[in-house]
Amino acid sequence: MACNKFMSYQVSARKWRPQNFSEVIGQGHIVQTLKNALLNNRIGHAYLFSGTRGVGKTTMARIFAKALNCVKGPTPEPCNECEMCRDITGGYCPDVVEIDGASNTGVDDVRELRENVKYASSKGKYKVYIVDEVHMLSKPAFNAFLKTLEEPPAHIIFIFATTEPNKIPETVISRCQYFEFKRISINDVVEQLMLITKKEGINVSRDMLTLIAKSAEGSMRDALVAMDQILSFSGDTIKEEDVKIILGFVGREVLSSFMNSIIKKDIQNILKLVKELTINGTDLRIFCKEFLEYIRNLMVIKVATEPSSLIELSAAEIEHFKSEAEKVSIEELQQMFNIILKTEADIRQASQPSLVIEMALIRMTQIGKVMAVDEILKRLENLGQKPVLRVGEGTEDRRQKTENREQRTEGRNTATVEEKDISSLWVKIKESVGAKKPSLGGILEDIKLSNIRGDEIILNFKEKASESYYRKTLELNQGVIRDTIKKVAGRDFKIILEAYSKEGASNVSSNNGSDIEKWKKEKIQEVIDIIPGVVIREIGGDPEHVSG
Repeated sequence: MACNKFMSYQVSARKWRPQNFSEVIGQGHIVQTLKNALLNNRIGHAYLFSGTRGVGKTTMARIFAKALNCVKGPTPEPCNECEMCRDITGGYCPDVVEIDGASNTGVDDVRELRENVKYASSKGKYKVYIVDEVHMLSKPAFNAFLKTLEEPPAHIIFIFATTEPNKIPETVISRCQYFEFKRISINDVVEQLMLITKKEGINVSRDMLTLIAKSAEGSMRDALVAMDQILSFSGDTIKEEDVKIILGFVGREVLSSFMNSIIKKDIQNILKLVKELTINGTDLRIFCKEFLEYIRNLMVIKVATEPSSLIELSAAEIEHFKSEAEKVSIEELQQMFNIILKTEADIRQASQPSLVIEMALIRMTQIGKVMAVDEILKRLENLGQKPVLRVGEGTEDRRQKTENREQRTEGRNTATVEEKDISSLWVKIKESVGAKKPSLGGILEDIKLSNIRGDEIILNFKEKASESYYRKTLELNQGVIRDTIKKVAGRDFKIILEAYSKEGASNVSSNNGSDIEKWKKEKIQEVIDIIPGVVIREIGGDPEHVSG
């Protein structure tokens, strides 16, 4: 009796395998198509079912085979009571042949199949060949199969199942009706688990079933296997601690502790938490997946107006995430997500995964305050214009003369000079200079008088002018130019020389190299202050400024 009781046990994945279309979950689009084909007698000779593991490909193939060969068939609702239905369900019907593509990969296996398809079915209306993992067939085997697949006998139907459709030749796919099975949603998996546990008399909460469903990643079979494993450990009452131990989950509380330590930059506590994970034997890849989802939930809370429709959490958990989300910005969450995503990939090849996790989490504590690009650009625009340096003047001279000018002009208005008057004045100046020194007059043709401010005349290089050559020439001849300006304009002016650009901005012009270098360093430091982590590097040199 004990032996019979032992032999009567059946794993949940087999015991609760759907036996008709109405029991299939998560693949409504495929169920509807196949049922309509049966109702309208539009049955193809070859079908290709693709999708990840445990989503119902082989199950759907068996149900379709029953629907074709049932005594009531072809019918969208097989009776599961007639001899054909029972034989197909039991797996010993001679007219439904299941072939493992991984074990029958060669040309000889396909030749044998081609010989067998010539014979009529023994009991049913159709002879159905279900080839699982068909992508494992060799290329010569596929080629040998093409003619039979395209024009099989009327009583033959092929159903191929694969997890890697990209490995199947296009010539084969084009001869089949192609159905892509979706991953089963967490909610659908949970509903099915609740139905099963209720019928089995298992005491478990929906939250625990949600954890099991998440671990299955869209596979109903994986969820049932995980539940069997947990039941073997805990008995008929499943507790949260049992689920976490068996599935390797760390739980929301631990993830929250990690996030708070990162925000507070508490590296010591982070290392302590990682050590606890290692001692408990936690799969660090699972930890990374959980942390990615945790960060994603925080992001959804921050950007979504109705997060409850996008996160499968209870109201209390959503409130917890809202309080956590207030402590961190969207940009920081994005950087954290990218770090953990890369870390998950690195762990697979690491000999010491815990060290990889430690370094990644420490790196996350170094994320500074992140500004949006628009804010950065706005601050860069406000850095200010470069200083205008007069020809032949040093820093002290310029500062003193500026102060003197401000004192002289304080309390009185400066007349505005019209552009046409400026243009006319510059023409007269160039003609007068050219009459004295023709070569210098030619150089002035590449110079523009852009403005007159008080006792200053602003001269600009043209866009393509050679600044060093022109500046040196003008400095050598500034006495002639100033005398000519005084003669033509009737009074003395100071010459300010600026480089001209398309945007009209002025570049620094001075014979004092130290002034330029000082200005450059000041502006570089301002950029560093605005953009944390920036590295300014001179061409051919070492990093000059590193921040953050």
